[in-house]
Amino acid sequence: MNTLILLSALACGQPPAPAAFHAQTSLAAKGELKAGPPLVHTFDLVHAGTGTVTITKIEAGCGCLRQTLGTTALQPGEKTTLALEVNTLTQPDGPNRWQATVAYRIETPGAPVRSGELLLQITATLSREIAVTPPQVAFSTTGEARHELVVTDTRAKPLTVTKAATSSPHLSADVGPVTDAAPGRPRAQKVTIKLSAAAPAAHRDEIVVLYTDDADCPELRVPVRVLKRAAAAVTAEPAEVKLLLAAGQTEGSRNVLLRSADGKAVSVAGAESDMPGVQVKYATSGPFATVTIKVPEAVAAQPGRCTVRVRLDEPASEVAIPVSWSGAKK
Repeated sequence: MNTLILLSALACGQPPAPAAFHAQTSLAAKGELKAGPPLVHTFDLVHAGTGTVTITKIEAGCGCLRQTLGTTALQPGEKTTLALEVNTLTQPDGPNRWQATVAYRIETPGAPVRSGELLLQITATLSREIAVTPPQVAFSTTGEARHELVVTDTRAKPLTVTKAATSSPHLSADVGPVTDAAPGRPRAQKVTIKLSAAAPAAHRDEIVVLYTDDADCPELRVPVRVLKRAAAAVTAEPAEVKLLLAAGQTEGSRNVLLRSADGKAVSVAGAESDMPGVQVKYATSGPFATVTIKVPEAVAAQPGRCTVRVRLDEPASEVAIPVSWSGAKK
């Protein structure tokens, strides 16, 4: 009896055998990192069972993850890799967790088809010396448009953007000269992103890559969301909100009028800001909709930028409204 108890205790202390299809390590803890350069980790996926494993889907937890899969089908004993790349430029400082779910099925002759999922995670605590403001760009226009990026670096030897490339022939990026830093402020360099008037009406996700002279941070990837509307679509008045807070003013707000050029009703499905704390409300009335954007005291204490996205039911589209504020003055 004692022998049986001892064997049972030993067995309970053994780690469970890995599943037939598994990741050799499902959690990659990266510790403390500087934001800016892409964070890349490669997971090894192993088929240790019988039958054929087919990876059917990989679902990323956020749009900041890019994925590269080695192969989708594995025989017993085979391995593949899944590389996940995080654009840390767009992620907040402090502790972060990114994850992707790998869905798969196992087909074994003479047995029912089995399906399952693997959860893969990357963790890191980010701090920032290099910044691009804003870290992502949204165009919502019927014609030509432009946005300005500002690249700053607080290090003793700051980087310089040497050239830029875009993922679309309708996007261009002009790199400006470096501006000498004022006392107490980091050195800055401007990059102007332009959307051509010839861009077709569509909703696309593009990328602008800023190449630098820094071997530790050779490139900065700026996501660009383009919503090019036909001339008869809904327009925002004003197209961009700039809140200049006067001395003693602790918060700011502005109404934006959404107007349908063809006079049809504007129906809003929802509206939200990509910065927590910025409040957005809306009301509709026939061919118009009013969006109220409020930057409360807790957010307005420091200068900032965000984008308010308004989803429309009728006509089906999205309007992006860039918002910036100067910061409360005491």
